[in-house]
Amino acid sequence: MSEQSLLGTREREEIDRLWARKLRQDSEGIAQRDRHRNLEPASAEFVCALAAGIEARKMVEIGGSTGLSTIALAAAARSVSGRLVSIEFEPERQQEARQTLSRLGLAPYVDFALADAASILPTLGEVQFALIDCEKEDYIRFFELLQVAAGGVVVADNILSHDLTGYVAHVRSHPRAESITLPIGQGLEITRLR
Repeated sequence: MSEQSLLGTREREEIDRLWARKLRQDSEGIAQRDRHRNLEPASAEFVCALAAGIEARKMVEIGGSTGLSTIALAAAARSVSGRLVSIEFEPERQQEARQTLSRLGLAPYVDFALADAASILPTLGEVQFALIDCEKEDYIRFFELLQVAAGGVVVADNILSHDLTGYVAHVRSHPRAESITLPIGQGLEITRLR
């Protein structure tokens, strides 16, 4: 890893800005489909440190939204000379993420895919790190579409807030998986593939 800090002041300021807006949208009662969906800042810090710590050079996030998690994972990619594929279905959200990452100088570490993840995941080959933060009914399907290298990690968000016991049971029954739920943010399921 490089000597550069994973997340600097500017990255943290952008993460805080995006999170504050998400909380404002929640408090204003904006319809769920119109709200920006982002990792909590503590979860972003964690996935950044984890992805960099395992020296993941090929990463994917399923559900980039407006870029909070993208900032964290792009910073991890920068630290290990890796790349992140950021998949998002909503064009306006991804456009904002593109602008934010460009402003932070992190865009060179990200390939943005505006598509349904089901069409992208089979084309990626093996990844060392994946973040699943999308429609909850798609978690199991997308987990199964991932090609995770031995020693790679899949992190799924909203495990506790959305009571995703079906996903947890699924990944824990996988023959190559070791998995644990961490009470960080909305709950993260950390699954390592052997």
